[in-house]
Amino acid sequence: MSEDNKNLEDKAEELNNTTKNTEQAKEKIDQFTEKAENKFEDIKADAKDTFEKAKAKAKEFVEEDAKELYDEAKEKASKIADEAEEKLDELKDDAKAAYEKAKAKTTEFINEDAKEFVDETKEKVSKFADEAEEKLDELAEDAKEVIEETTKKTKSFFQRLFGKK
Repeated sequence: MSEDNKNLEDKAEELNNTTKNTEQAKEKIDQFTEKAENKFEDIKADAKDTFEKAKAKAKEFVEEDAKELYDEAKEKASKIADEAEEKLDELKDDAKAAYEKAKAKTTEFINEDAKEFVDETKEKVSKFADEAEEKLDELAEDAKEVIEETTKKTKSFFQRLFGKK
């Protein structure tokens, strides 16, 4: 009887450890998602700032009788900003979907009392974090490229407008 109690205590302890590990993995996923969302918002704000700066410069040309040129530049800048925002939204949606999927799997593991899957979960969370980090890096690079492209096009536009090359 004592041996049965010992086995039950061991199994209870093992279940408790599994639950703690799963909860820790879930907390790490939540923290990662929060960081990813914050980074997405920062990049989005930077892209919006760049767009607003380009818009302000274009407004100066309108005041200097360059209405047609302003309208063309404004349209191009808006299109580039919209494309950047679409890319940001797509990546944000991808990250949220991956988070929800990982969260659902974590809940499933808790309910099934699957200690053997805890190690696999740790590995998958690590891979998910790496992939999300890569996507964030790609997103940041895409946003940077869009901002650089907008800046170059705006500079080129103004140089052509005033005859400077």
